[in-house]
Amino acid sequence: MKTNNVLIIENCLLDAIMIKESLQQDNQYCNIHLMEDGFEAVVHFENINLDTNQDIPDLIIANEELIVINGVNILSKIKNLNNFFIPVIILSATGSNEQPHFHKDTCCFIHKPLEVREFLKIFQDIKHCWLNTMN
Repeated sequence: MKTNNVLIIENCLLDAIMIKESLQQDNQYCNIHLMEDGFEAVVHFENINLDTNQDIPDLIIANEELIVINGVNILSKIKNLNNFFIPVIILSATGSNEQPHFHKDTCCFIHKPLEVREFLKIFQDIKHCWLNTMN
């Protein structure tokens, strides 16, 4: 099984740690890149070398409520990777049922649960679906 590259763009350190731990459970290795704000992610996308495919993530998990550039606006910056489909999961802590900004390139929109076990379970399911099954 190949090593998956996952880009986590999350400004809450505790959430980022729980996501990382969930994705790396069961002795399955994921190469995790953690960025704390949208601007840092945009710079990362602008510097990706399309010839090597090395820095292109297999999955992006982005917080909707990032400072400077939010998770949804980051999606437009992925367009320079035009030959690659990268699944994107947008996280939100707001709990709103309406996402008028839901972007067509987002694979799913997940409300961050407050309960830790539920939070970990969601990311174990994401790992199974997007990293084990789809890749």
